[in-house]
Amino acid sequence: MFIRKCKLLPIFICSFILTACLNTPEKIQETEVKNLPVTIQKSAKDDRDYRYLTLANGMQVILISDDKSSQAVASLAVGVGSFQNPQSQPGLAHFVEHMLFLGTEKYPEPSGFFKFVETRGGFSNAYTATDHTNYYFSVNKAHFAEGLDRFSDYFKNPTFAAEYVEKERIAVDNEWTKNRAHDGRILQRVRGATGNPAHPLSRINVGNLETLKDKPGSNLLDESKAFFQQYYSANIMNLVLAGPWSLDQLETMAKQHFSSIKNKAIQKPQVQVAGLMPHQVNQHIYYQPQQAKRLLLIEFYMPDNTDSWRTKSNEFIRNLLTSEEPGTLGEYLRLENLAVSSTVMFSPDYYGKDGYVQFQIELTEEGNERIDQIVAATLAYIDLVKRQGIQAAYYDELKSMAADQFANQNNGNLIRSATHLSYLLFEYPPQHVLNAHAVYEKFDPESIKQTLSYLNVDNMRLWHIHPQAEVEQEIPHYLGKYAHQAISTSEKNRWLAASKKIQLALPKANELFSTESDLGIQSTYDSPQLISDQNGIEAWLMHSQAFQNNQGWLDLIINTDSGDQDAQYKVAARLFINMFEKSLIALRDKAGRAGISIDIHPYWGGSIRFKMQGKSAKHAELSRQLLQALVDFEASPQEFAQSMLEYQDKLKNRALDTPAEQANTLLTQLLFQAFTDDQLLEASRYVSLKMVNAFKAELLQRNRVLIFAYGAYTDESVRQIAADSNSILPDVRQPIARYKKDLMPIHKGEMLSFKQKVEHSDSAVMDAFVYPKKDLKVAILLEILNARFHNEFFRQLRTEEQLGYQVGSMAFDFDNQPIFLLMAQSNNSDYKKLKTRFDKFRQDFASQISILSAEDFEQTRKSILAQYQQDANNIYEEAQPYFADFMDNKLDFDSKAKSIEILKSVKVSELQALYQNMLLGRDHMELLIQLKGSGLVKKS
Repeated sequence: MFIRKCKLLPIFICSFILTACLNTPEKIQETEVKNLPVTIQKSAKDDRDYRYLTLANGMQVILISDDKSSQAVASLAVGVGSFQNPQSQPGLAHFVEHMLFLGTEKYPEPSGFFKFVETRGGFSNAYTATDHTNYYFSVNKAHFAEGLDRFSDYFKNPTFAAEYVEKERIAVDNEWTKNRAHDGRILQRVRGATGNPAHPLSRINVGNLETLKDKPGSNLLDESKAFFQQYYSANIMNLVLAGPWSLDQLETMAKQHFSSIKNKAIQKPQVQVAGLMPHQVNQHIYYQPQQAKRLLLIEFYMPDNTDSWRTKSNEFIRNLLTSEEPGTLGEYLRLENLAVSSTVMFSPDYYGKDGYVQFQIELTEEGNERIDQIVAATLAYIDLVKRQGIQAAYYDELKSMAADQFANQNNGNLIRSATHLSYLLFEYPPQHVLNAHAVYEKFDPESIKQTLSYLNVDNMRLWHIHPQAEVEQEIPHYLGKYAHQAISTSEKNRWLAASKKIQLALPKANELFSTESDLGIQSTYDSPQLISDQNGIEAWLMHSQAFQNNQGWLDLIINTDSGDQDAQYKVAARLFINMFEKSLIALRDKAGRAGISIDIHPYWGGSIRFKMQGKSAKHAELSRQLLQALVDFEASPQEFAQSMLEYQDKLKNRALDTPAEQANTLLTQLLFQAFTDDQLLEASRYVSLKMVNAFKAELLQRNRVLIFAYGAYTDESVRQIAADSNSILPDVRQPIARYKKDLMPIHKGEMLSFKQKVEHSDSAVMDAFVYPKKDLKVAILLEILNARFHNEFFRQLRTEEQLGYQVGSMAFDFDNQPIFLLMAQSNNSDYKKLKTRFDKFRQDFASQISILSAEDFEQTRKSILAQYQQDANNIYEEAQPYFADFMDNKLDFDSKAKSIEILKSVKVSELQALYQNMLLGRDHMELLIQLKGSGLVKKS
């Protein structure tokens, strides 16, 4: 993944769930800050220590002491976002985020901070949301003090250097261009266009060259400085510091570096205008998506009720509305072939003071023609919940599940935890930032009834999103068109009448839920052990060394090569797995609510992978159910036709991905000599249900079963899973050797070039250098190289020259085959110019490598070594290196240990020699992917 300097939070089709703000901050009277004792409620399994305090300048702070961490992290959230964009400069909040990290009075080098953290085993990033902006970084613990000094200075004395205004305008414009065909972003603009024109959502939030510029009465640089001075106030900032030091030491760091940030005594800005005006509520909204998709969004407008988060009325309602149990709305829509899937989301503060409840329904083709039936069924189920669903028993079960989930909650990645907590301090009291989701204060039927009262036919918006939607109005700054019209009284009457004829049922108690906290299974195996290997079924078990209680990771793979026979069988394999996965929606939903995740993944050769994580007591039982369901599954012609449509749509949609995304897909396809999307799309035209059934027969009869169990399992339970696999699968089976598709032959000195036009305004180049031998040491050296290469590559091509918004380099390996990769996507430079610049940079950077000191090399080497030696945060992080070796058939399970030993001994001279031989010489095979933007296709 290419890490960008800054980004907006992902905007999905229907969710941009962050709360809203308004423009002018109100001054508040400064008062002395008193730190009253606050105990942050944490899970019993959370071995980190926490402290909350408020600095003298009003900044809220959470400290996290994790004595196992080799990394230190910081996140600072400012309570201002895109809803504070002035009308004179739409996109200004995001632009300020870009400008802020381009130097301070003390540290004027524009990319100095990013270079500092990346060469010391860390990274930095930022995002702008509607109601806040978040800046964060991680670095090796030895360099945290200097990192904090640099980081905090951005909030004290940023330079806002005039010479970078034009460059960052181009950067923001590149970001806008990259996403102007993104359906989620476009739908947000449609929401603004069909909402209250006085609301900030009516204006573009990201900005581009048209919106961000000097105008009469508005100088962009002056307004940027004014925005910072107005809103970047310590009393609406939340800081999280985390690392291996004591809480007292972390508190000293917080006070030392952040107490001098100015407190301008402002109120956190809030939106005071409604998101919708009364006449905008009862509406049909039509949108023709850029990618092939069929969605119906049934939306009910509601006031913000987040202040009642302790009673969980929204969660109570959502729990009932999203159930996939027999008789529920979800099951009804699937059985009637109206929906592929459905869910419900609450965003009560989406606009600020108000928001919505939204049913998201992915439609079948038939469902797209029977919208009335779907709306009627939805209204029928809502009515059923209102009449019969407000029961204490449902609340008690949900409360128990939430409490159990919190009790068994694993520690997350430290940087993600810090970033999330700095935002959550805006949402919840500090003592509840970790357990807010588990607080169920009381069953409040009246609150539930009040919220359900907003779910009525007179308070409804219907979003019709499909390729045949009739649209006419342009969407400012984005591709696509939309239309809207009022919902008529006759429609509402028709839906209500039909709803009375639809019989649905509420869910029953979840029999998979249990509250065991420790299964009492001893940690016997400290490396994976082969427990059973009979009849082509091999089962491995390892116990957790630090988290051996009631959780586990079970992977069961039906490994075959049948799906790689030809392109048609490849398609047949994927269709079968897709249809089978959909048949498990109800079981996976029930298990997920009980704390067990079940994922179904395709794997090489048409293999099918069952992955279970979470509370392990029911894993053996669930594996039996899954295998029996696989054997029993028979797809109907109707299911086949729908699955084929979805599969072909997905392949066509990938041709509309950003050029960078397409290049990533092509890299894997080309290196593994896999079929391309175009080849698979053509082959799909000749695939029948008969061929799918033939693939299923081969999958079950010609395979190898691979079982990987990690955590709270006994030898007996793993042997039983193997025995069940043997008894459930056909009596006559042909066991095969493990199958995984090999990388293409790598020939030293060879260059392979792939060129293609893409339906996007941007162009992209991906230049991959593949080492000709499998060599773990070379892979490690390239990782060290990238820690120094990446920042300078980004600084020159992105920050200084603005050749593209998405610019990066990466070092990785496929099965110990080392690869070093350069990539850029641009809306102002063609692929030839980008390739020429890549080559020049490689040549020029050689001088920096040649003079790299042993001291600087050691600094980077030690930082990366510390990351490899970092203790796992949870059982799944602990298991990951062993599972990776399991999948790569490295059954000595020592890849991580070997990497650590190599990192302890590599020398700067080896890196310098590798750079000369591999990246400048011919000790590589070069795979060059060049995608030429042909202009975005505007659909009629």
